[in-house]
Amino acid sequence: MSFITARLDRSGQQTRQDLVAPSPEGASTLPPQPAFPPILIISLARAGVRRATLRARLEDLGLAFEFMDAVDGLTLTAADRAVYNGRKRRIFMGKDLYPGEIACLLSHKHAIARVAADDTPWLILEDDVQLGDDFPAVIRALMATPDDWELVRFFGDEKHAKRLQRKLLPLAAGYWLTRLSTTPGEAHAYLISPAGARKLLRQLRYTGTPIDTLMGQPWKTGLEALTVWPGLAWQDKQLGSDIGDARFERGPKTKGLERALYPVASFALRLTQNLLKRGFYYGHALSDHLRLRRRLSCQTGQRRSTEGGN
Repeated sequence: MSFITARLDRSGQQTRQDLVAPSPEGASTLPPQPAFPPILIISLARAGVRRATLRARLEDLGLAFEFMDAVDGLTLTAADRAVYNGRKRRIFMGKDLYPGEIACLLSHKHAIARVAADDTPWLILEDDVQLGDDFPAVIRALMATPDDWELVRFFGDEKHAKRLQRKLLPLAAGYWLTRLSTTPGEAHAYLISPAGARKLLRQLRYTGTPIDTLMGQPWKTGLEALTVWPGLAWQDKQLGSDIGDARFERGPKTKGLERALYPVASFALRLTQNLLKRGFYYGHALSDHLRLRRRLSCQTGQRRSTEGGN
């Protein structure tokens, strides 16, 4: 896997490193932004239109970034497939992950491994993401409170806006850090800390779960299912999907013993996940309430201190 990068060194200066096969599709030439995490964009090397579109948007927002060549589902190797627990997937879900889903899983695993080896949070984007104008301000607000999160996922469609969620922390421009009551898919934009990346990597050693589904399972990863409301990032549906839509087809596609076990295994999985999902959300109600009160009290004290100083 090659990386095209214009990363910041520890003194805040932009340096070139890990450079392989430079091309016009490479990193931005904008100066580094203070108190802003490095941005890594997962993108197939052949996705020229997607890269150009997202590059223009990020430069318009004044953000530095880099591209990482994604794993291609058309060229998966035996080593690539070794991370995939196919038998478990077929028994519980009735069908295999498609090559594009495995490639997506591996691409995010490579990106998350880079964060785990670093000492600062990173912002991971897929190349079909669209970003709201307030995105930079909200990211900076999150970076100012790193103790409040390890993984924050960003959504922006109507479906996610209607999901039950609990406010945890006021951010910038009327946005809130919230806890989701559900386990949504999609991994087109997320902010992740090194500690959060290491937790997620432990679940990616051998798995039959897509990366976006895994991110929504805090009882398994140990990561809280946090997001930002109102929404700030959404997929550009006009670009289509590199993974394909066959994964949405319903009904089992297995045979033999795996097909026989599927009805019971699937029912048990859905029941268990629903219980864990609701238990995790409502089990944090008191601690979330206390966290919000503490944060609002702290902000009130800071505001009064500032006003007194003037």
